[in-house]
Amino acid sequence: MESNQSCLSQINPSYKLIAHIIVMVMLMFIGNPIKTLVFWIAFLLLGLAIGGWTVRYLLKVMVPYCLFFVLVFWMLAAFGKGDNEIWQWAWFRITEESIGNGLTISLRMLAFVTIGLLFTSTTNLHLFMMSLIHQLKVSPKWAYGFMAGFRCIPMFQAELVQLKDAHRIRGYKQRRGWQSFKRYAIPILTNAIRKSERMAIAMEARGFTGSRDRSYYKTTAITPIDVLYVSLLLLFAISMVFL
Repeated sequence: MESNQSCLSQINPSYKLIAHIIVMVMLMFIGNPIKTLVFWIAFLLLGLAIGGWTVRYLLKVMVPYCLFFVLVFWMLAAFGKGDNEIWQWAWFRITEESIGNGLTISLRMLAFVTIGLLFTSTTNLHLFMMSLIHQLKVSPKWAYGFMAGFRCIPMFQAELVQLKDAHRIRGYKQRRGWQSFKRYAIPILTNAIRKSERMAIAMEARGFTGSRDRSYYKTTAITPIDVLYVSLLLLFAISMVFL
């Protein structure tokens, strides 16, 4: 995760994560498609206003999920149950209830994606781990372990591309199946074990023991801006659920 240096990236990551999770849970209690649509649009506007999003970025990210939205809506609407039938042909039966359920669940899915994207695109990984240690009292062993794991993901992706290029140069025709999976997975897992051992030795050589009583180059704290953001977010969610 890399922060986009927006206003929302200044919010404490742990508090932001907790607030977004609570909002997602509260969204599950909304069964009205109009309220769900308002919920989704509100977070889209929030990302455009203070999340550093642009319309171009939003279209590039959300188009695949919008296609998935159409598929989910069609499956729920065409094969749903209900008494007020609107249209029927062969095994397709569309009712008012199935359309409402399809819109609610599909828009809820888009809202979940938007809320999650709003967190990941405005959160720095290192500050997030520091926030977990200082605010949520997570063990440094777990926090630094997660951070090292996230940092290795781009390296594994680059290694996979190199392996495919090397096999293609040697005339190997890429096939799908278990044999192709083993051809790529075994070298990557072997290199992953070597790198994890090297990282563990390097951290021990620099005095890392996992103890909380240690110095930190960067620390995180709770500010009034964090409290204001979380309060407004929860107030909006509560008003949408109960009004």
